[in-house]
Amino acid sequence: MSTFGLPFSHIDAACLDSLVTNGVAEGRHLEYKERLPGDDDKSKHEFLADASSFANSVGGDLIYGVREARDATNTPLAIPEGIVGLPEVNLDQAQLRLDDLLRHSVDPRIPRVTFHRVPRAADPPCLLIRILQSPLRLHMVTFKGVSRFYGRGASGRFQLDVGQIRAGFVEVETARERLRRFRLDRIARIVAGEIPIRMGEGGKLIFHALPLTSLDVWPAFVGVAEDRSQIPNLLQPMAGDPSDWHYNLDGFVVHTTRSDVSRQTYIQLFRDGGFEAAGGLPNFSAHHGGFYGLLIERGAIQVLTTTQRLWKLLGVTGPIMLGMALSGVTGWKMLSAPGAMWDPKETFDADLAIIPEVVVQDENAPAEQALKPLFDLAWNAGGWPYSHFYTSSGQRQEPR
Repeated sequence: MSTFGLPFSHIDAACLDSLVTNGVAEGRHLEYKERLPGDDDKSKHEFLADASSFANSVGGDLIYGVREARDATNTPLAIPEGIVGLPEVNLDQAQLRLDDLLRHSVDPRIPRVTFHRVPRAADPPCLLIRILQSPLRLHMVTFKGVSRFYGRGASGRFQLDVGQIRAGFVEVETARERLRRFRLDRIARIVAGEIPIRMGEGGKLIFHALPLTSLDVWPAFVGVAEDRSQIPNLLQPMAGDPSDWHYNLDGFVVHTTRSDVSRQTYIQLFRDGGFEAAGGLPNFSAHHGGFYGLLIERGAIQVLTTTQRLWKLLGVTGPIMLGMALSGVTGWKMLSAPGAMWDPKETFDADLAIIPEVVVQDENAPAEQALKPLFDLAWNAGGWPYSHFYTSSGQRQEPR
C-alpha cells in the first residue's frame, strides 16, 4: 500500500518499514530516493522533474532516505531494500533549499507541496515530500533555461508531448469555465428568488468563493458539524450573526432570522467546499441615493476569513475563484463610507452588476489582500478608479 492518501499522522517509522516488508514498489503515486538532491544541476533538475510530474498528474509522495534494491547489473528495481534515513542532514536547511528551488524553477509555482519529517528513534530521520495534483495544470520546469513538462504514469516519470501539453491547458480552462457557468446559474437563481431562506425584494450583494479543484469534502464537514455548538464558529453570514442552520440539497446553509426580511443574509456551503453568501445591500442611504462600498468590503472580508478557517479543517486548497455581484442597483450610487464628504455623480447603469471573477492561487492569503482585485473591479462598476480603502502599496486602510 502506498503512503499517498494516508494522513501524515499515520506515516511513521513503522509505516516506512512496512514498505520494505511488503515490497511496495514505486508507481504513479510513489518514488523512493536514498539521498536528497545535491547541488549539481543534474540532481536539481531531476528533483524538479519528479515534483512537477506529480503535480501535473495525480499527485504523489517523494520519500528520501530509502535505498532501492538492485539487480546483478546494478539496475534499480523500484522496490525498497531498506530504510537508511538521512544521516547528518539539517532538515530545516534542506527544506528551505528545496522549497526555494521549486519557487524559482517551476512555472507557475506548484501550489500544494508539503514537507513531512519521519523520525526513527535513534536512527537518522527520513523526509517525505507530498505533492498534490495541481488544479493549475500544467507546471513547466524552467531550471537553467530548460523548458519542459513532465507527467507520471504507472512506470514512473515521463516527458509530456505536444498533444499532452495542449490537453492539460484545455483542462484548466474547462475547470474555470465550469465554475463561471455555475456562478452565473447561482446568481440567476438568487435574482429569481430561488434561495434557501426567505429574503425581501430590493438590492442584494452576492459573493462566491469556489475552489478550482472539485473536491469531495462533504464527509469531512459532516464529521466536523456533529458538534453543533461549533457551527456558528465555522460558518458566518455577511453582516449578521448566525441564528439558524440546516442541511439542504446543495449542502449546508447558515442564516440570520430577522423580522425585516430585506436585511436577511445567509451563507451556503456546497459539497465540494465552495461557498455562496448573499444578503440585502448593507445600509442603503436614501438621502445619498446609494449604498456604502466600505460595508460591502467588510462583509466579504468577514465571510472569506471565516471560510478560510473551515477550508483548513476540510483540506480545501487553492487556487480559488472569487466572484461578486450586485443586483437591483439601477440608478444607485456606490458611496464610500458613512460620513464621507464626497458624493459621486455616477450611478449603476444596469440592474445586475456581475463583477468579473478573480483567481487567487493561495487559499490562505489574507482575505483583505486576496479580495483587493475584486473590490477594485466593484468600484470600477460604480464609476470609481479603485477601492478607497487601500494604500498605494496595497495595504488595507479603513477610515478611523
